[in-house]
Amino acid sequence: MKNNTSQPPISAISGVRVGHWSEKRAKTGCSVVLFDRSCTASCHVSGGAPGSHETDLLNPSCLINGVDAILLSGGSSYGLAAATGIKDYLEKHERGFKVGSHFVPVVPGAVIFDLANGDGRVRPGAREGYLACLDSENQEDLCGAVGAGCGATIGKYIGYEYNSPGGIGSVSSVVDNGVAIGALMVSNCYGCIIDPATGAIVAGPKNEEGSHLPFLDIQSTPPEFGSTAIGVVVTDAALTKAQAQRLAIMAHDGIARTVSPSHTPYDGDIIFVVSLGERSMEISRLGAWGAEMVQRAMLASVGL
Repeated sequence: MKNNTSQPPISAISGVRVGHWSEKRAKTGCSVVLFDRSCTASCHVSGGAPGSHETDLLNPSCLINGVDAILLSGGSSYGLAAATGIKDYLEKHERGFKVGSHFVPVVPGAVIFDLANGDGRVRPGAREGYLACLDSENQEDLCGAVGAGCGATIGKYIGYEYNSPGGIGSVSSVVDNGVAIGALMVSNCYGCIIDPATGAIVAGPKNEEGSHLPFLDIQSTPPEFGSTAIGVVVTDAALTKAQAQRLAIMAHDGIARTVSPSHTPYDGDIIFVVSLGERSMEISRLGAWGAEMVQRAMLASVGL
């Protein structure tokens, strides 16, 4: 579905493009967030079962300071292969850090487990990552069951068969001092999705009468398969690598507000933060806005 017109997508931020490859029948896909130049970035992992690529590079103690794109993918760990296609696309456009005559793009990524929701033999790979990059040239940012959100599901705590559809959400806003900030999130959570404004469950398992079942009101079941919420926060505020990491930590509050329970041993919750501008905002306030954008993107991923 198209992005909610009341909330501009993350691609409304200058220098950001989003592309998707979707396989509706197999219920899997991948998404890429591309930047028009190498950008300062970091990340934070709060879930107990992450699936990721090149996240160690984003630690403030490590040498590499810039990223060229971020991959979000279905296919579990197999889906990390989509990063190769993104790197091929970027290399053709002479992007990445230059070593001699070679360009080496930096493309961190994270995956969700969707193998049990469709045809688990179909997984995003290098070709699909490249196609997602080509799709980004269309400049149409979507929400719902598209790209990495194609096979996403919500609320596995009473058994996988009782889950409800998850998806991908993309939002942005211009906030204090003209600073732009946005989030792209994929919801594939063990927990249910809650609207913080009302406290009501909006996606998750239901009883025979069609009423949602809160996690604390039932006897939960450890999942047979993986779960997660993964995403990217982008801002045109200038950040150091350490500040980007702090923003990523604070942005996880947006998951905590909307997912019950969140950050469990069964979730691979990861948020990347990318800075691509020169504007200024005090970091605790920017972190609060990051959590707000993640909250909005999580709700957008299920149609709110």
